[in-house]
Amino acid sequence: MGTSQDYKNRALASLEGRWGTAAIATLIFLILSMGISWTVTTPMGDNLVMSYSTQGIWALLCMPLGWGFVVYFLNLIRNDNTDYERLFDGYKDFIRIFLAEFLTNLAMGIGMMLLIIPGIIIGSGLVMTGFILKDDKEISAFDAMKKSWEITNGHKGALIWLFLSFLGWIFLSIFTLGIGMLFLYPYMQTALAHCYEDLKAEKGM
Repeated sequence: MGTSQDYKNRALASLEGRWGTAAIATLIFLILSMGISWTVTTPMGDNLVMSYSTQGIWALLCMPLGWGFVVYFLNLIRNDNTDYERLFDGYKDFIRIFLAEFLTNLAMGIGMMLLIIPGIIIGSGLVMTGFILKDDKEISAFDAMKKSWEITNGHKGALIWLFLSFLGWIFLSIFTLGIGMLFLYPYMQTALAHCYEDLKAEKGM
């Protein structure tokens, strides 16, 4: 596995000439996963129970979309099909993808409640689950999580450092009222996709 800068450089090279496409894919993802939820719950006003329940249900329904967004950038670095409809591929295999996304988020949430650091470690160990599900159509959600944990052995610290290397860009994006996220998300996800390709090669997958 290379350095954080290696993956950031490779991500920039992969995105060259395709920033617009990547930004539009990100915009679609954000509108559907967050924008619609906000639009629906805002009229509920002080009815917190209804508001939080609706947000929770919508978040669950959008989990396959989140998977589609992540693997979209694996397609991008492989020069595969990056039509925007690929963002919805997770709904074609709903149960397996939903289960993997749900269990991964649950594990990370429990880890975060245990002092944050365990959640970060768990997140770094399970971060390749989505990619594995894409490449292996037969693997179960649990086995994909297990495989992600195995291929990241010895590299979890490097993966955490890769994320930390984007913190400056994250703060800068906040000051752009979130507009910068349209470019930051593709940057981060493309770098992560390159990490997966290296780990996959290293493990002979």
